[in-house]
Amino acid sequence: MKMGRRLVEYGKINASSFLEVTSELADFIMQEKDGDAYENYIFRDESGSYNYTEEGQEIFNNYLGEVETYLNSAGIYHEGDDE
Repeated sequence: MKMGRRLVEYGKINASSFLEVTSELADFIMQEKDGDAYENYIFRDESGSYNYTEEGQEIFNNYLGEVETYLNSAGIYHEGDDE
């Protein structure tokens, strides 16, 4: 329990790091849960970057919301978040 209290006290991280971590976690969860179907939700654009299809973006956004909610419940927020 001490760790939880410490996270609440020191749980603010800069917004770009928070976005990077939450996005990576959401994408990882999406890949794990969807397995081979994950490939149906992504595509490569003309510059070679991977993007989500419209449906894939919705799925990713749902996972992202879950990750943010979980981190917030553990006392981890990004700078500028009003908690």
